Amino acid sequence: MVTILSVGEDFDLLKTRAQVLRKTGANVLCSSAASALKFIAEWEFDLIVLCHSVCRRDALPITESAHARGSKTLVLLLVSEAAGEQQDAGIDYDAKTFVEPDCLIRSISELLNRQTRYSPAKMFADGQSKSSPRRKRPESCPSDIAARRALLIRFGHLRAS
Repeated sequence: MVTILSVGEDFDLLKTRAQVLRKTGANVLCSSAASALKFIAEWEFDLIVLCHSVCRRDALPITESAHARGSKTLVLLLVSEAAGEQQDAGIDYDAKTFVEPDCLIRSISELLNRQTRYSPAKMFADGQSKSSPRRKRPESCPSDIAARRALLIRFGHLRAS
C-alpha cells in the first residue's frame, strides 16, 4: 500500500488535505514540519507532500532527509496561486503542483507511476543502493494534530510575540 506523509502547519488544512489524499487509496500520516523528521527517520514513505504553509527553513531538512540514503521517497511541493511562486531555492523536490484537489491527485498519480518505474528492487539489482529499507507505516494516522491542537488551546495565550 502507498504511504504518504502530509506536512503542514495549518491543522484544519492538513485534515482536509488528508481526506483528499486518502482518495488515492493511500495511508496518510499528517505532521507538522517539526515532527516530520522524526517520522521520516522511523518510517518509509512513498511520497511526502509539503504544504505551502511550511517555510523554506523547515522544508530543506525534510527534503534532504527524504532523499537520503538512496531512499525512494518522492517529495511533492504544493504552491498556492494566491501566494504565487514559493521561494523554493535549494529545496530538493521531485515535482510541484497547485493545492486544488484535482490537480493534487493528478500530480500524485503521475509521481507514483514514475516511482514504480524506479522500484527499490531495480535499484538493488543495479547496485545503486545498499542501505536497508525502513519500514512502511502500517496504517493511516492523524499523527500529532489532535495533541497539538489541545496544547494550543491550553497554552496558546503564552506564545512569544
